[in-house]
Amino acid sequence: MLKKFDVSKALPYLTAIIFFLVISYAYFSPLLEGKRLSQHDYSTYLGGAKELKDYRDATGEEALWTNRMFVGMPSYLISTRYKGNLLQYVNKIVQVGPRPGSYLFLLLLGSFVLLLALKVNPWLSIAGALALAFSSYNFIIILAGHNTKVVAIAYVAPVIAGVIMTMRGKKFLGAAITGIFLSLEILAGHPQITYYTLIILVIFGISEVYFAIRQQQIKDLLISGGLLMVFAVFGVLSNYSRLATTMEYDDYSMRSQTELTQDNETQTGGLSYEYATGWSYGVDETLTLLIPGFKGGSSTYELSKNSHTYDALAKLDRNFAANFIKSVGLYWGSQTSTSGPVYLGAIIIFLFVMGLFIVDPRYKWWLLAATILGILLSWGSNFEGLTKFFMNHVPGYNKFRTVSMTLVIPQITVPILALLALNKVIFGNLEKKEILRALKWSTISVGGLTLLFVLIPSLAGNFSSDMDMYYVNAYSNGNPELRKVLMNSLVPALEADRETMVRADSFRSLVFVALAAGFIYLIKIRSVKMNPNMVIGVFAVLFLADMWPVDKRFLNDDNFDTQKKVDQPYTASIADNAIIQSEGLNERVLNLTTSPFQDGQTSYFHQSLGGYHGAKMRRYQDLINTRMMDEIQMLAGSLQQMNMSILDSTLNELNILNMLNTKYIILDPNRAPLVNYSALGNAWFVNKLVFVPNADQELALTSSLNLREVAVSDRKFSGMVKDSVFAGNPQDRITLDDYLPNKLTYSSSSSNERLAVFSEIFYEKGWKATIDGQEADIIRVDYLLRGLVIPAGEHTIVFEFRPSSYYTGEKISLAGSLLLLLLFAGAVYLETKKGKGSVPA
Repeated sequence: MLKKFDVSKALPYLTAIIFFLVISYAYFSPLLEGKRLSQHDYSTYLGGAKELKDYRDATGEEALWTNRMFVGMPSYLISTRYKGNLLQYVNKIVQVGPRPGSYLFLLLLGSFVLLLALKVNPWLSIAGALALAFSSYNFIIILAGHNTKVVAIAYVAPVIAGVIMTMRGKKFLGAAITGIFLSLEILAGHPQITYYTLIILVIFGISEVYFAIRQQQIKDLLISGGLLMVFAVFGVLSNYSRLATTMEYDDYSMRSQTELTQDNETQTGGLSYEYATGWSYGVDETLTLLIPGFKGGSSTYELSKNSHTYDALAKLDRNFAANFIKSVGLYWGSQTSTSGPVYLGAIIIFLFVMGLFIVDPRYKWWLLAATILGILLSWGSNFEGLTKFFMNHVPGYNKFRTVSMTLVIPQITVPILALLALNKVIFGNLEKKEILRALKWSTISVGGLTLLFVLIPSLAGNFSSDMDMYYVNAYSNGNPELRKVLMNSLVPALEADRETMVRADSFRSLVFVALAAGFIYLIKIRSVKMNPNMVIGVFAVLFLADMWPVDKRFLNDDNFDTQKKVDQPYTASIADNAIIQSEGLNERVLNLTTSPFQDGQTSYFHQSLGGYHGAKMRRYQDLINTRMMDEIQMLAGSLQQMNMSILDSTLNELNILNMLNTKYIILDPNRAPLVNYSALGNAWFVNKLVFVPNADQELALTSSLNLREVAVSDRKFSGMVKDSVFAGNPQDRITLDDYLPNKLTYSSSSSNERLAVFSEIFYEKGWKATIDGQEADIIRVDYLLRGLVIPAGEHTIVFEFRPSSYYTGEKISLAGSLLLLLLFAGAVYLETKKGKGSVPA
């Protein structure tokens, strides 16, 4: 006979889902009006992914390669759908509604699951999920368009939940949940966040080993660990296709070490130290976790007309003052720039410190250790010893940039400890003296710190920024008198506004600490009677009152636009239309009206020489750093002289740009582009092949030889070519006849055997060449292009991209995800059969 369904037990879980949906779409209310969030990086992504999307829409298949950025690269880290992993359907189900409302719902739901696994009261878990999900960083990256990152962050919490459940008695179900959410975490497609998840779990694992040895529970630990390993393997196998292609490409991407000779101090086996630590959180900047405006908020902040800056500029020009304050950079921290601070909430920091006094050591020490490590790593170049140690000795760490992102770790661990503390205060059996002691020291330490900056904000620093002089120089426009006026008015005004922000936000945080501390004092020390659920309700309101307004500073209704404008972010210019009407197959475009290597618009319409991606090919990045930027500067200098004979001569000397078939150069979006007739085309025959021993010589000769006649190659390819001299005649030809991103078809005619150079990136992990259907060897020439020896006569040459890592991987992913789902279903069935199917409360 079936048991009667107990509605009261299910009520908090049903309430959580409904409440999370309501709060998600209340925050993002413009979504209900049909509007969509305008995200800079998402717009840029649409540019890079345009060719891939068009191919997918036309064929229903994945191209796996695009030529829209950087002369070509695999699409694995741009836009590839891995259909083999059946967990993709689960991912779609749990992301309810349009983004970013779906992202916030997922963040809330994942946080709720984690708190339940920690045996936090279900109603408090709902309130606690608000504290976890509303961390300012989540909203800052949503606005930026880092969609894969926010989804990956959302899955961190339930992965940890599964591991904790496994270690706390729900072995089979916990391991199954771990496997499911690990699969979803990897599926999100942000390896850096997955890596930080592993750091958290390693620290938790070390703690569990310590306590297992101490409590003589080694056998239980080994069983739990074994189950976790089994399900983790299936979680990985379900994503085998994604992982295999990404790892295969990693050796060729800029995340790998360059082959060029460089200062050994900058080499880590991955990204250079300088590049990886380009965004390092300041040591004192860490106080933004408690005080959001401690370092000025963001690099683009809207001031009011009550600000010192407006008052100072209004004396010169009111219209100028009104425009200036709309996006002034008040940020004055050590990072190059920032979209906003990582703010965890004043109440959460207060409760975190309180948790250090009252939470079980089995939780607090590993949570504290993970928190400290995440903060120290975020300092990057400001804490050089630890950063270099991790980059040189910890596997995989040197593959990631923007070290400030490690603050994702305390973003998870700090609220966990805070909510465990609050759960113990409300539902634990603590004596008054224990609570009073914890309350006293946490209030003194956290509240006292905020009070200190209210009273003496100058302790935060001198409030100056390098950007201040940029504003002065930019707006004085060479006028020495105006420059002097701005130096004496604008700079002090900006500093005064920063000081005001520090004091105001410190006072704000002090108020929230006082409210939380005072409320706990009333109900636990003064014994004011109140229903526990009412207490939870008060804290839920406090969490939202603390976090919501700060998040709205960075992501609010003004950031939304019409769906059409968001989905089609770029409009073709006169220059774009001129190229579209005249361009041939796979001819490339250099856009000098923007930063070419931070640009998504050109890729939206053309085969761009530039683009925007953090993992372009290593050799292409080397070419940009060592040769291409020099050629672009040389071209810019020639254009300034307005002399066509000099310009033609310069274009003919641009070896790198010409071998990359740079046919069009946009100088003004409102005019037709410059046509470069010196571009070498899609393919050409050369008369000679020169072999060299290393990458340095490859690059040197590629930059200096006449590439119309001579090709350069590494001597490791010498075994694939019998001759180094190829006789030809003027009638020999090779042309591109048909173009698809993953399939290029050429025809050739020559009187003798010839070496053809193709203006396409050499990537041996998937590109295959055939001549009249017979496979032929591809060699790397001219530092990063493809070369092919073609017999005499007329032939059809086909390059096709068919990486086995993807196609074989998809089969493995299908099998792995199917088995994982079956095992999960079995775990749920067994747990239900035992009468313990609910998540621990």
